[in-house]
Amino acid sequence: MKAFSWNNIPKPLVCLAPMSGVSDSPMRLMAKKLGSDLEFSEFISAASLFYKEENEKSFNLARFEETERPYIIQLFGNVPEHFEVATKILNERFNPDGFDINFGCPARSVVHSGAGSALFLEPEKAKEIIETVKRASNGKPTSIKIRAAFKNVSALEFIEKIKGAPFENVTLHMRTYEQLHTGEPNWEIAKQLKEKLKPLGIPLIINGGLNTAEKAKAALEYTKADGVMIAQASLGNPFIFREIKAVLRNEKIPEVTLEERIQTALEHARLMVSIKGEKYGITEMRKHLAWYFKGMPNVSELRAKLVKIGSISELEEILRSETFKV
Repeated sequence: MKAFSWNNIPKPLVCLAPMSGVSDSPMRLMAKKLGSDLEFSEFISAASLFYKEENEKSFNLARFEETERPYIIQLFGNVPEHFEVATKILNERFNPDGFDINFGCPARSVVHSGAGSALFLEPEKAKEIIETVKRASNGKPTSIKIRAAFKNVSALEFIEKIKGAPFENVTLHMRTYEQLHTGEPNWEIAKQLKEKLKPLGIPLIINGGLNTAEKAKAALEYTKADGVMIAQASLGNPFIFREIKAVLRNEKIPEVTLEERIQTALEHARLMVSIKGEKYGITEMRKHLAWYFKGMPNVSELRAKLVKIGSISELEEILRSETFKV
């Protein structure tokens, strides 16, 4: 198989966003099956591996199935030395296709530690982190995730300040740090960033507020970006990847029948159990089930049952009941 690179992967890309506590291996496998081109790990603390090399929590976040490839591990932190140790450990143990560095997370705990979006204010350190990850991974494709702005520093300014660092792709969340996950995404800054990156041969993926296939296509056309990354719109809805692909081919969006929704939820649940074990897998699956069947008839009654399931057979019984289908 040809080694992954940001330049040889077909565009436009449609991919699942890394979401802490959500986009685990079972969810990524469902997204992949329904059209996601590229999978990212949930974000992993570089510091946690620096201070405890045999960190089982970090390893669980990094684990993936071979069918998920191309697969990229995302790291966050604030200290270049931490990134060096974490990258070497994860590269040796898991051999991902690349590494992604999170300069976009707006979570208070992450920003207060000087990581995520906060690194917009420390471009020299950000540059050093990128150089460190590239070197420690033995030259693997290295990408970065950023936001439209952090405080008074825009994405355009940040990219200019880290110019020359060895990153080969940028993912832009088109909302600012202050907006978090709400409000109108800024397509204009994405368009300007694409214009800045194009002469450098660096692709741009856009993220934020792309909650329908039609909106994803419109954003690609306006910004001239090389791909879209889907987060909130994928919760309980892996069909969004198939829908975007259809719209990009100017095809009719396939209908999601109730039967397909049931079958997909069951397949997702079986993957959870297979990968994480029945007790933990079923517990983790409950939130996904609430998302899968949001808006269904008698949804509050259904959710009350789904959040208490303890086994696959119990889930099957609920989803196969005639009262559910009313």
